[in-house]
Amino acid sequence: MTGLDVIRESKNPDNGWLPMIDSAYRIVESRNEYGEVNIGWNAGLIGENRPFYAECWATDGITMLTVYFSTKGIEDYTDEQVDKLLVDTGYYTHREKSYGVQAMKFTDGNGNEFFSANIAVGDEDDVFIDGATIYPFKILNKYNSAEKDE
Repeated sequence: MTGLDVIRESKNPDNGWLPMIDSAYRIVESRNEYGEVNIGWNAGLIGENRPFYAECWATDGITMLTVYFSTKGIEDYTDEQVDKLLVDTGYYTHREKSYGVQAMKFTDGNGNEFFSANIAVGDEDDVFIDGATIYPFKILNKYNSAEKDE
């Protein structure tokens, strides 16, 4: 299942999936209001029913990956447990020099609680993870624009 397939299927209320973060359905500009560069995105599944949405972005010479997924059933997970959950999906792996994950919880515009897991991808001198396929936002923006026009 591709990232776009996961975005499409996440809208199906009959699939038994946990919620997808509402920001997966927005149009993403090349830079945000803080001057950060929005590089790309992907989506996938953790287990059989927990969709995730990932955004890659950069600021001040550091590239970051932020992965959003529902906290339902795992509300008390630590940073280490969140990291293990994500690595176990096979989406990315850590290199020897890695900073792990910093996870925060927040509620999206639909009232669903999510983890926001931040992973340092690299800086000007080094890369900290492998994997984490990222697609350009133009693909997601095209899909989300067509959905809004319907």
